[in-house]
Amino acid sequence: MMVAQFAHQSNIIGFPPSTTVQGKSSEWYTPHYIVEAAREVMGEIDLDPASCEIANRVVKASKYYTRIDNGLRQGWHGNIWLNPPFGRVNAPLKGFGGGKSVMGMFTDKLIFEYEIGHVKQAVLLATPKIDTAWFQPLWAYPICFCNHRILFERPGYTHEGHFYGTILVYLGANEQKFIDIFSQFGTVAKRVSTPRPKVTSLSLWEVEA
Repeated sequence: MMVAQFAHQSNIIGFPPSTTVQGKSSEWYTPHYIVEAAREVMGEIDLDPASCEIANRVVKASKYYTRIDNGLRQGWHGNIWLNPPFGRVNAPLKGFGGGKSVMGMFTDKLIFEYEIGHVKQAVLLATPKIDTAWFQPLWAYPICFCNHRILFERPGYTHEGHFYGTILVYLGANEQKFIDIFSQFGTVAKRVSTPRPKVTSLSLWEVEA
């Protein structure tokens, strides 16, 4: 599936426009075979929090949020399919920070909703930007690094692929099933090293003490 960009309204997060002067769009509809693989792992898709009517013809989620609904402001539940939009938010945003990618905000929310038990299972489609802060928590989950260019449907285009490639991440209890099914698309990896602890800077008074 994919996502239509969020509308510019005073009561909704002001995301970048869905189409830029360079012709780039935040609407990328996932091909059928990827969505069906996710459905096979999870059994069913209860919610697509970043979608539209066209995208849901393939995803067939029981419920979906559009750009007007703004999935970042809604409750998430059950089995999730998530192909978040691209773009950045430059202004500070309460609860999400400022200058952060929209993909990063959706990924952060997905992990949060999963860890507190609202989300039972999820498959996330994203790009492998391993140098970003939002990507680092994903190492705790199995990640399929696709070995081919996945072609997406885009408004005004025939097919288009991610410039940086595509990853598919699974959150849930059926990790082996995800590995068995998604290994046909590429290599499945997961963190094997212990995450390094964050270093907290000491104040002058703490150093002297």
